[in-house]
Amino acid sequence: MSNTLADCREDAVMVTLRVMLEDLVLFHGLKANSDTIFNADDLRAAAKKHEAFLLKHFSVRDGEGQSLEGTVVSRDDSAILDKGVQLEDLMKLIAVYELRFTPAKPKPAFLTFTQNFGGAKSVVPSIMEFMALQTGVWIEKPVQLQPGQPHTVALDWDNPPDEAPQNWRELRKKRAEEFQKRLGITSYSGLYSYIYLTDREVRHEILVPLLTFEKWLPLERANPEFLEVAEQEAARQKVAEWFRDRNPVEIDGLPVKPILQRLQFFGLNISDFAQNAEPHRVSAYQARLGIILKYPTKAPPNRVRLTWDSFHEAAPFLRSVVYDHEKDPTEEFFVRDQPRWEWTREGNPPTAHDFKLPNLVVTSKRSSINLMAALLLALAVYIGISRASTLAFGGALVVGAGVLAVVSISNTPTAIPTSKAGIVTKHAATLLQNIYRAFDYNEKSDVYDALAHSVTGDLLEELFLKIQSGLRMQEQGGAMAHVKRVRITRIALATPVTEARLPVNCTWRVIGTVEHWGHIHTRENEYTARIHLSTTPEDRGRIVAFEVTDEKRVRFETGIRQFEDQ
Repeated sequence: MSNTLADCREDAVMVTLRVMLEDLVLFHGLKANSDTIFNADDLRAAAKKHEAFLLKHFSVRDGEGQSLEGTVVSRDDSAILDKGVQLEDLMKLIAVYELRFTPAKPKPAFLTFTQNFGGAKSVVPSIMEFMALQTGVWIEKPVQLQPGQPHTVALDWDNPPDEAPQNWRELRKKRAEEFQKRLGITSYSGLYSYIYLTDREVRHEILVPLLTFEKWLPLERANPEFLEVAEQEAARQKVAEWFRDRNPVEIDGLPVKPILQRLQFFGLNISDFAQNAEPHRVSAYQARLGIILKYPTKAPPNRVRLTWDSFHEAAPFLRSVVYDHEKDPTEEFFVRDQPRWEWTREGNPPTAHDFKLPNLVVTSKRSSINLMAALLLALAVYIGISRASTLAFGGALVVGAGVLAVVSISNTPTAIPTSKAGIVTKHAATLLQNIYRAFDYNEKSDVYDALAHSVTGDLLEELFLKIQSGLRMQEQGGAMAHVKRVRITRIALATPVTEARLPVNCTWRVIGTVEHWGHIHTRENEYTARIHLSTTPEDRGRIVAFEVTDEKRVRFETGIRQFEDQ
């Protein structure tokens, strides 16, 4: 057992190592005499040799994974008495070493500490009590460094600590600030698990240090210190196959195999999680795997059973944060004796929406409506409604395609009275809402079927691609945002109004979210467009032209869902 204090300064890391004399005996093979006394000269010689031992087996790396050069500044072995040291005193007496590690650049943002005293084949692993300071001020609680398990410290040189927390309240405030700053990922060496329950899928996201994951599945790399981008890509299939046969999941009693939706190798910078950094070379001692396993569902699930059977000495249990739809998160623990978690829906699953809406006929003083056309149109609406009711589960999709604005108007502009114009704009607003709701479906064919209730003609394919592109968050690797709200800010009937064609000017805002790794990315965009509605019997008031004239980002922010007591 050793005790270590690392004072991180702008241009150096000063490390104080307090080593029990027992370590000198164990690591350098010293023998006691017949009176169980260890010779003083042997102990002092071992203390000197131990300098090289410490520099070899205690390492400091910067944020790029490069090892800092270390030197021994001083050694204090005055605890070794001239008469020698008895066996029972070896754990009471210590030798003190001062080491200096110099970073390649001043003010390092991250420092990673690793000890491997005793080597990989040591029968009794050597544990180090470790405490980090920044310019003499402690910045985190002491931790135990296990052999080969790195510990990373983040350093803030713009706002360095001027004093340590003086009481429990200050300590809790500091931890809460760090929790927000690091998006809930407060440990660089911890294993994180997030389970998301939605009406479209069950998703399990795992964030695990590379060295911990390699206890399960070693990954090939040419340089043991680093994992290159090509090696990261080569690991994808291997990781996917490994998870397909482990940690089984059942949805409504049926086993479901996972789809590896994403595999990323993150470095130390927390912005990698928030902004979805491009693949880059990572240090084996600092890399973390971000694994997203998707378990698709055909309908809103009523029961989910997840078993975690991947345990080892570096991960003896799994703590998962569970996000059940829009509820506050809860936590679940998986251990060897209780490796299974079950979820049952409260209440009934969401029911399919009623697509049948009243037929609205807009007329002006110059309008004329053909009775036969109206009857044919009513039949078309009925057929369309019957077809729509066969679409998959809802909750999310509210199709207003049955709201029809059937107008036969002369070419004279402003032919529709204000009261009738309100009917048209309300109809257009409903169609616009339904366009976004269509993207709540998983399958492309279902999205197309839903869009067909609001859009017609060649515009269908064009609008599908346009809306899909607008919902992708490039900051999150092109993940599709879930639309939370579509808010119409301005809408009005435009001119000229032509026969069977109603132009509507509209401005609206779309709020979408992508949630990963326990935090939420929220984006709000604003669009302005001229929408053309066709009132012919075959088009039934659907959109036939969609001209976006302006678009802009209103906000983009990242936050976390808090537990109820936070």
